[in-house]
Amino acid sequence: MQPRTVERLIDLPRAIVWDALVDPVLVEGWFDPELRLVDGGPAVIVLDRRDPELLRVRIDGVGDLAFHAEEVEGGTRDRSTRLRVVGEIGAPDELLDRLEDLLRGHPVDWAGAASALRPAG
Repeated sequence: MQPRTVERLIDLPRAIVWDALVDPVLVEGWFDPELRLVDGGPAVIVLDRRDPELLRVRIDGVGDLAFHAEEVEGGTRDRSTRLRVVGEIGAPDELLDRLEDLLRGHPVDWAGAASALRPAG
């Protein structure tokens, strides 16, 4: 599978979005119920981490995944985040939808939810 790139403008400051990428409790609410991006154990290897702008990981069975966070002017709090995700993931838009839902206070109910990480067949 070829890496895909998706980009989203999130109407929150970068510090808030970054926390959702690296805080294990927050990551569980949108990313995957069993993996953590930063301390995911042997299934996730951190390739590069530059707080609060870049996180690159390698996930067993999925591949490499990179999150680029850029703070931009504008938005309801005068700052927004342009988040670009590059990786070999099956549903990148769904992954960012889940992240935005979490940031609005609606984490994924993993009972019955499918992982957005697995490559589409």
